[in-house]
Amino acid sequence: MKNTGLKNEALVGDILKSGSLVITEKNSAGVRLFKESDMSDGVISGKLTRPNYDISELKKSIDTSIFELIPNTPVQGPDTVLRSVYNVVTQSVQDLTVEVQKLNVEVNDLSAKVSELEIVSESLKIEADNEKLKANVADEQATIANAQVAITTIDLQNAVQNSINEAIQRVSLTARNEALVQENESLREQLFGLSAQTAEGAKSGANNNFTVKVTNPKNYPDADIYTSTSHNAGGGRKMSNTIEVSNVTTDLNITNVAFTFAGEPNWFKVKNGATTIAAESSETYQLEYNNDVIGGSGTGPGKRGGLKPRRRRIGWRGKATTYKNRTLTVKVTFDDGSTDEVTLTAHLRKNRKSG
Repeated sequence: MKNTGLKNEALVGDILKSGSLVITEKNSAGVRLFKESDMSDGVISGKLTRPNYDISELKKSIDTSIFELIPNTPVQGPDTVLRSVYNVVTQSVQDLTVEVQKLNVEVNDLSAKVSELEIVSESLKIEADNEKLKANVADEQATIANAQVAITTIDLQNAVQNSINEAIQRVSLTARNEALVQENESLREQLFGLSAQTAEGAKSGANNNFTVKVTNPKNYPDADIYTSTSHNAGGGRKMSNTIEVSNVTTDLNITNVAFTFAGEPNWFKVKNGATTIAAESSETYQLEYNNDVIGGSGTGPGKRGGLKPRRRRIGWRGKATTYKNRTLTVKVTFDDGSTDEVTLTAHLRKNRKSG
């Protein structure tokens, strides 16, 4: 800001000395202009009028004694402080109050802990007394035990000698037992094992856990199951073939045995038999002609009512025929959930006459 107008002490001093003479005069238009460097910039002057006073009346007003007015006696108020100071002090008091409450809680907690420690201290004193008592008893028992150790040492030496003798006997018996177990396993393998079964012409499954053997009086080199018969072989006659299913395991049981014939005509079937086979056991199943396919005796309506025996020939040719490429699948399920199967080939020679 510029140091002009009444802010300039030099200008104010000149005005006090010379009055309005130091102030720029107005122009013809009645406007006072100031230059940029003019110190009187912003100072406006006017005419001073001196008022006319009635001195006698003025003296009367000054000399008048006014007694009706109540004297201006200052009222004594209560002691006060600034609000800013009051707020700070009040907040300090509140903080201290909270701190005191926390300290009181901490003191209570510490007092409780002291009480607990006093209780623990008393308990430890009792335990210490008990330990002393136990120590005294242990000393007495140690004295008695030392006397017994001498006696026991002799007994122990005798027992060690006996145990050595027993160990020698046990080793000998263990060796004999292992030899007997191996001999038993060998005999069991010869009686129930896979090699014994396959040596007799049985077929084994992929897992070598069971075998299937066919008894076939009329052997044929190209078929596991072979028979030769006439066209009226049904008639309720059984086939001469049987199937022996053997469980060659020592710890698994067969829980199901299923037979599935493949090929047409389905000229034979397996007679119902056992569906479970225990470990190291066998079951034999009889084969029989399927009379519903190859023919046999039956009944039908007669000329005069009622039923009359008659002969059926379902899917059976009158001339001699050979039926090849038929299979019988034997599938077993073990109690551990595993399965295995053996597939047998079947060959039938149907003669025109009984053969």
